[in-house]
Amino acid sequence: MSESILPQRLLSAPPEDIVFYRNMAPVTYATFRADIAAARQALARLDVPEFVLYDSDAYSFFVWLLACWLNGQTALLAADDLPATRAFHSLPWVGSCEGSALNDWSGFAAAAKEFSGAAPPFGRAGMVFFTSGSSGTPSRIYKVPQQLYREAPMLQQLFGDVLPSGTRFVGTVPHQHMFGLPFRLIWPLCLGYPIVSEHFHHPEELGKLQAGPHVLLSSPAVLKRLAQLETFSSPANFLVAFSAGSPLHDSVAAACASRLGARMVEMYGSSETGSVMYRFAPGNAWRELPGVTVALDENGCLKLRSPFLDGNPDANDWFQTQDTAHREADGWHLTGRADRVAKIEGRRVALDALETALQALPEVAEARTIPLYGERDEIVAAVVLSDVGRAHLQAFGKTRFDRRLRQALSASLERIALPRRWCYVSALPYNTMGKVTAANIARLFERQAVPPFVVTKRAPQEMVLTLALRTCAQAFDGHFPQMPVLPGVLQVDWALRLAQRYFSIEGHFSGLRQLKFQRLLRPEDEVSLTLRFFPEKKEVSFVYASALGEHSRGRAFFERSLGEQEARQETAAP
Repeated sequence: MSESILPQRLLSAPPEDIVFYRNMAPVTYATFRADIAAARQALARLDVPEFVLYDSDAYSFFVWLLACWLNGQTALLAADDLPATRAFHSLPWVGSCEGSALNDWSGFAAAAKEFSGAAPPFGRAGMVFFTSGSSGTPSRIYKVPQQLYREAPMLQQLFGDVLPSGTRFVGTVPHQHMFGLPFRLIWPLCLGYPIVSEHFHHPEELGKLQAGPHVLLSSPAVLKRLAQLETFSSPANFLVAFSAGSPLHDSVAAACASRLGARMVEMYGSSETGSVMYRFAPGNAWRELPGVTVALDENGCLKLRSPFLDGNPDANDWFQTQDTAHREADGWHLTGRADRVAKIEGRRVALDALETALQALPEVAEARTIPLYGERDEIVAAVVLSDVGRAHLQAFGKTRFDRRLRQALSASLERIALPRRWCYVSALPYNTMGKVTAANIARLFERQAVPPFVVTKRAPQEMVLTLALRTCAQAFDGHFPQMPVLPGVLQVDWALRLAQRYFSIEGHFSGLRQLKFQRLLRPEDEVSLTLRFFPEKKEVSFVYASALGEHSRGRAFFERSLGEQEARQETAAP
């Protein structure tokens, strides 16, 4: 194995030392090195300079990645293996996803020792990350291994004094992006801390950890769920918990610090820059990382110089960001994004300012707004309601409630900045990197085609249909990557469209009543949809059910005129 491309610890650690815990069982350096050598041979036989790497298991992923670098190959790190992602990448796939060119190196183990000393056949060791697309289409960002290796001693300098030997690194974030990879894998490997291979998607799963000191790598979305749990216990002793991807609310940070007994640290950076600043949460100002220089340009946006930016640690060029900030005596304070400005009918709309105004309303807990450009340009809003908001939505119905929110915003915002369409959700659609992307918000406002179905019962006022959920992967795409579920808004939309197709319904849809979501709908569920029409009431009831029982139900109303709609408006679509 080449010393120039691997961390020294991987080459020098005693073979019996523990490098990973996989399924809670220890994996030694001897096993790790043998697996890397076997994977290296497998990748050489693939005979391509670049490939797409996705593996849900952190140990397998790291074996493939280090073998890739030894061969001088470049790995494109996919965030998931959803159909849209598979279609985006035309190169061979390696890892755990279905149809991968390579997914198991064990068959090459016998000959691996002979191959391990061979020269790199390709000569360009690296990886390609993709931006999350929070403001547009994802773009490629090329990195070399040494950029990640430089972060490890810096992180150890700042936080390692509280980490005893044997501290285990565990993550609720995936290992395939510029937070998970350097923090969850590279740092512990370089400094000799064992890594827990499992990815814990839910905070309750942290109770499965073994006793002993741990570092937690997490996201604001998971930490928020942790803060909301009625009870939480784990045998693990959490020393430090890191969060990145989006802002962590002070109340969540305080609750998690209490529950975990850990010091909460937020990291600021990006796929392009690597880590830039950190702060101890809740409430403290941001500080630059050692070796990073931060300043403001003439527009109040951050620019920086950093050894983690490119292959040259002495580079003097400034990297320009679109993050706005100001500096006070206690440090840096981030204020938003300069590029979150939309043009609607030729007028500029600051989306950060709009979201701030929304979240100041008593009805709103969280909000995210984006522009949609089509037949008409418009701002749309995805909103998580407070208890007050849910009560008002129930009382006024969606049409009148939308109007009330617009009216409340109009006191401080121009008409052009007011959202035209609203979607009320139980949680914002965070991706695996803890970000709410423009693409995921836009999906909430798309009309997804009704999936194929079979009519199993047909009567004048009743229909029963069996839906083929497995065939409509796009409906589940990104909602959510690790546990796909059918959004409630689509369940309502499909029921209404099918009802209007099969029943003679006069008038316009006016509202919903008795809407309940009792069980999640998954792609593998065999689900039936029962529709009943009550002509005298201009009402349709719908029930989604499977062998598990009812998943959701509701009642939809239709009115002849706008006046009748106002009078009969009851509750709202989700």
